[in-house]
Amino acid sequence: MKKFAHKQFTSLATAATLALVPVAAFAHGKLESAVPAAGSTVDTAPDMLRLTFNEDLEAAFSNVKVSDASGTAVSKEKAKVDASNRRVLTIALPKLSSGSYSVQWAVMTHDSHKTKGTYTFTVK
Repeated sequence: MKKFAHKQFTSLATAATLALVPVAAFAHGKLESAVPAAGSTVDTAPDMLRLTFNEDLEAAFSNVKVSDASGTAVSKEKAKVDASNRRVLTIALPKLSSGSYSVQWAVMTHDSHKTKGTYTFTVK
């Protein structure tokens, strides 16, 4: 009986401790939207890529690379965090030809969490 009661107490104590941990401690930056969107096909080549995240970004540690189907980087400029909305990361793009492009992003949120991801889009 004592072992069973001890296990129950330990489980309850653990659950109570976890309930007191702020939810924000488990948060991580996530890509909420992108223009052009992931997996999309656009009729007109975009002149800018716009990524919106669920948390404010640290500009010095956030970047985007856009590459063509052969893996050659087409983005030449450094990505910028929008001054009016710190959750938005943009990068200017040169005139893109028809074809498939991959976007690789890596960001650090204001609470020092690092997140990265990739997606593709196609220009008709």
